[in-house]
Amino acid sequence: MKVETRKIYFSGGSSYIITLPKKWVEENGLKAGDNVVMYVANSSISITPQIQKSVRKEAEIDAKGLGKACLLRRIISCYLAGYDSIKVKVYNEKHRAAIDSAADTLIGVEIMEDLGRVISLEVFLDDRFKSENVLERMSNMCLAMLSDFCSSLQNFSEYICNSIILRENEIDRLHFLVLRQVGLSVQKVIGEKTRVLFGYWTFARRYERIADHAANMARNLLKLGRSIPELCEVVEPCVEMLKMSTLAFFKRDDELADAVLTEFEEMKEIQDKYYVKMINSNVEEALSIKSIVDSISRIAAYSADMAEIALDITMDE
Repeated sequence: MKVETRKIYFSGGSSYIITLPKKWVEENGLKAGDNVVMYVANSSISITPQIQKSVRKEAEIDAKGLGKACLLRRIISCYLAGYDSIKVKVYNEKHRAAIDSAADTLIGVEIMEDLGRVISLEVFLDDRFKSENVLERMSNMCLAMLSDFCSSLQNFSEYICNSIILRENEIDRLHFLVLRQVGLSVQKVIGEKTRVLFGYWTFARRYERIADHAANMARNLLKLGRSIPELCEVVEPCVEMLKMSTLAFFKRDDELADAVLTEFEEMKEIQDKYYVKMINSNVEEALSIKSIVDSISRIAAYSADMAEIALDITMDE
């Protein structure tokens, strides 16, 4: 991509005009009188020769020498890069297992053809899956996971802990979907502000990490095998911080974002006193409680990060 400058001219008393590079016009087969398409954003304009038709992107992967995890990561990378069709040349059962995992992990991905040595994956997605709606679902699920964990702290439930762990997988699936959508939006230059797209990407990543920590807390509570109702003192503020940071982003509310950042500073003192309490516990219990408190601390930090992004975007608009 080459950067050029063009002078703006005033024409006809009511219009502004700029010239197009001659080489660009010729390379795209344009001439005087032809139309171009302009994608207009608040602070940028993108010009294309014509409305670009949707082009199917197809990828081929030769899995020779790849382990299950490596092949799964390759397929996920193709998904995130916006490919509509992925053909995989397989050599063993581990390769097939990786493809099955990909179909289970990635929303809209289905195995469409299995020829023995080559398996074809197709991506079926439509405009019902909007990034903002998907992020809202991720937020609701994370909030529910944390609220359920708080309930299990008060009244220990093996079922609730296991359900939190299972829901982490659903957050992962939605997370990959948002990353794909953001990548495609950037490729197509749809006119959204880069900072907002970055916000979508970052929030999806944070929700995925929060779900990981919620599952980690549930696993450690299962190890303890008992309730710890006093820990709700730090979990409940986390739930509120996450809720407020999400609202601050969607509603472009700088006051809500500020409130989250203030709450984060106050939470540090509450968390510190639980580290002191661990001294009176046996080693195994202390490790589990420390892991839970560490995860709570990370969730609070992620919420604060999200609030900062929401604040930046609000200030930019």
